[in-house]
Amino acid sequence: AAMREMYLYGATLTTSDLGVLILAGSTLGGGTVVNYSTSFKTPRHVLEQWREVSGIEAFASGEFDEHLDIAAERIGVNTDSSAAGKRDEIVETGLKQLGWHVDMMPRAVRGCSQDESCGYCGFGCRVGAKQSTTRVYLQDAFDAGARLIVGADVERVTFSDGRATGVVGSVGPHRLAVNARAVISAAGAIETPALLLRSKLGGQVGHNLHLHPGTAAWGIFDEDVHIWEGTLQARYSNEFRHWDGGWGPILETVPVHPGAWSMAMSWRSAAHHRTLMKHYAKVGFCGALPRDSTSGRVRIGRDGRPRVDYRLGDGDERRIAEGVAQAARVIEAAGARKVYSMQKQMPSYVPGASGGYDRWVQETKRLGYARGAATLASYHQMGSCRMGTDPSSSAIDADNETHEVTNLFVVDASAFPTASGVNPMLTVYGIAHRAATKIADRLA
Repeated sequence: AAMREMYLYGATLTTSDLGVLILAGSTLGGGTVVNYSTSFKTPRHVLEQWREVSGIEAFASGEFDEHLDIAAERIGVNTDSSAAGKRDEIVETGLKQLGWHVDMMPRAVRGCSQDESCGYCGFGCRVGAKQSTTRVYLQDAFDAGARLIVGADVERVTFSDGRATGVVGSVGPHRLAVNARAVISAAGAIETPALLLRSKLGGQVGHNLHLHPGTAAWGIFDEDVHIWEGTLQARYSNEFRHWDGGWGPILETVPVHPGAWSMAMSWRSAAHHRTLMKHYAKVGFCGALPRDSTSGRVRIGRDGRPRVDYRLGDGDERRIAEGVAQAARVIEAAGARKVYSMQKQMPSYVPGASGGYDRWVQETKRLGYARGAATLASYHQMGSCRMGTDPSSSAIDADNETHEVTNLFVVDASAFPTASGVNPMLTVYGIAHRAATKIADRLA
């Protein structure tokens, strides 16, 4: 029920070539309700690039950092709530065995139980520890008198003389019209450009989409792992972030519900699938998510719904392949007895067998990861209405206002000038806080 009701299109949205599954929140509070609470500050090298790409000095001058810090304090970012469950212990053990970087995840939680029940927080936090916008900023707004309308389907923005004047849409069978002095779209990097395109905006709207696609190496262990349990995310490694000038992968692991794992496994036959699922309790894995340079696009179909075009570029495919090869080393070092990739053909090797790892790496690279060759998932969509001073290369300006229409603002991950390369929640909060400050000053 949570997948159907709390995820965008019931977690069935994919790129047009079926190459990447797109997972995004679609409930009151959006992705912050169902995400894993991970709260990285935007890396310095990314902010420097954002300044160059966008022409916005605030990204590198320290101004943006101030808003990140304010947001981090408000949502309670800490590393005191990062107790590693078995799933993360495996990754940490493997990284330490190899002498690679490993650290605790900064997380936006207060009073987190950090036990086996935490693995289900992808369906919403049952103890209320996750500091989602529902519990923080939307609660602030409600306490200040804001009216929240849930279940609304916003069709388009209304305009008069080049200025945004409100929105129209529906709530169930009822029509909805809201008149406003300013309109702010915070619908995410898929639905925000779709809304603006339905509202007849053009230019760079929908361009420059990044999906941060990830996959994994996984293995079967002697002991139970229970990858559906434990702290959502507790350990990570940026050992390879420096690749190609800052486009390398971050290594992470996430909780995986049995339904999701069964869907991720390549289908050969009922008997083969059943055999794989019998090992589910003993599965451990290490994910690899390179910072993608591939630039996709969001369009709308005849029904007004988004269509996502994204074909993984050669550089990103190579970095995914190399990242998976390193992820395999991590779980092998942690004691995996057999190691697989998430590719359709499911190549595997037995650690310790002569030449097994090298042959497996070559086979995974030969099979590839693009155009449906492997299970790729996007938890982080960004960049489809990017910020910039030049309307020919951006959709919104330095104050998050659209270049085409005044008093229409975009305040979500679609504003990113390029991919962040890390879990983007805190970056989104920073952009939102900075934009909200400027919008409030203008309206005052």
